Amino acid sequence: MDLSSFFKEQEIDVFSVVGIEDLPDDDRESIKDFFPQARSVIVFGKEVPVEVFRMPTKDKTRGMLRIAESLDQSAIRLAERLNDENIPARPVPLYLPVRIPKGRVQGLVRLKHVAAAGGLGSPGMNTVLMSPRFGPRLLLSGVVTAGLVTKFAGAGMETGSASTGTDLLTSPGGETGSERGILRETTDGSEMGAEESLRCTMCGKCARTCPGGAIGPEGVDVFRCRTIRAFVPPVLVPAVKWMLGRRMLLKTMAPLAPLVARVATIRCSLCVTECPNFEGAEGKQPKDTLLKEQ
Repeated sequence: MDLSSFFKEQEIDVFSVVGIEDLPDDDRESIKDFFPQARSVIVFGKEVPVEVFRMPTKDKTRGMLRIAESLDQSAIRLAERLNDENIPARPVPLYLPVRIPKGRVQGLVRLKHVAAAGGLGSPGMNTVLMSPRFGPRLLLSGVVTAGLVTKFAGAGMETGSASTGTDLLTSPGGETGSERGILRETTDGSEMGAEESLRCTMCGKCARTCPGGAIGPEGVDVFRCRTIRAFVPPVLVPAVKWMLGRRMLLKTMAPLAPLVARVATIRCSLCVTECPNFEGAEGKQPKDTLLKEQ
């Protein structure tokens, strides 16, 4: 399948394909649990324009939700096309279900970790992916597939760069036909090696700015986030964690998650907007196409 053409058609900004053997053991195990046939993960993202963060809270929420849901639809379409081509695939859910290892809420597939492994950015102190082009303003989605990374390389591509604007990177010891390797979209070449150019400096400004004190040395406690606390007061946190730990209950609740998200409001995004790298390399370039009403 020609991923570059598909993602151009879907107006996706960046993407990467990562072999599961290039991921840490914890991520590999959770991905295999999510999709036992998994051999690679396709992760992709869209920028949230700077202007969205400057909108009133309700408008900001709607703007982000439109982008997130468009990513979710792209993931569903991609999985359908791959399955039609006899490549088993499953889209990563936008909302539920989730898992709670060591009391921390995580997605079934940690897309930010996959994106970092795929060269799309690096982890920030607030756990948000730091993209060289977009700073912490990149929303992600993904599809787990049974296809090898080399399956998605352009026709005639060898390991290394190609004129199509994609770069196939193989891990040490990796070879054609293995489950190792990375295929990364680079559109204009600006991403080549750019993951070294913009990283979280661990300055701690996001932690100091967070009104709920949700960001600490061990990561982010989502239940202390101001946005989440508006819906889950501290007294209900133990009960909510118990519910999130029950798979069958999560499957029952999953269809309701999009409805809840549509009436929710993102009350605070200071951990992103106060980041010194907030604008990234492209933040000053207006991009209003994603803000149009559907």
